[in-house]
Amino acid sequence: PMDTLHTATFRLNSILYVAFLGLAWGLWERMPDRYPGHMSLGGEVTRWAEGPGEWILLVALCSITFGKMHLFQRFVVVDPDTQLLNVPHKKAFQRLPRERRIPVIRRANRMLGFLNSGTLATFALLMTLVYLAATHPGSITVPLANGALILVLVLLVVIPVAEALAMGRMIRRKLEEEGIPLTDSTEGDGHSHGGSTR
Repeated sequence: PMDTLHTATFRLNSILYVAFLGLAWGLWERMPDRYPGHMSLGGEVTRWAEGPGEWILLVALCSITFGKMHLFQRFVVVDPDTQLLNVPHKKAFQRLPRERRIPVIRRANRMLGFLNSGTLATFALLMTLVYLAATHPGSITVPLANGALILVLVLLVVIPVAEALAMGRMIRRKLEEEGIPLTDSTEGDGHSHGGSTR
């Protein structure tokens, strides 16, 4: 249903993925024969690689991760009646009138879109860091790219936690307005397979 799909992030991510593939191709075309195959959190090269194998693996890993979340955003986190979503107070949430569930599902859909943007940013920064460490090992751009990568990874942990708390408050408010108790809502919260709001 289009009323729960956050179209802006979905379309943006479609464009960003094409840009990511272009970046991966462009960086590989300029990559030296020997490039970092593994780096520490501080940006120090701990292993070197040769040939396209590890670069292709990076692109494939990003594509699989992004593709799964992109399809999930479009086809799964759009149904207010689904039992697959691990939303706070899941059982009580399902008792809300359908029209009151739609804003929550749309918010979850938007957050999944933002997380997928973060996935693309993470892999793009990782590839940029590998390229810079291979071509300009002593440059200040290497620690800058490494710092940006760490910042994105931290945000990918912090933002979903903050959003889950905010979504929990949003659901509790709707339940209170409808007079639906929370007492039986925790039993099924840990048994979903979607995990899309994390």
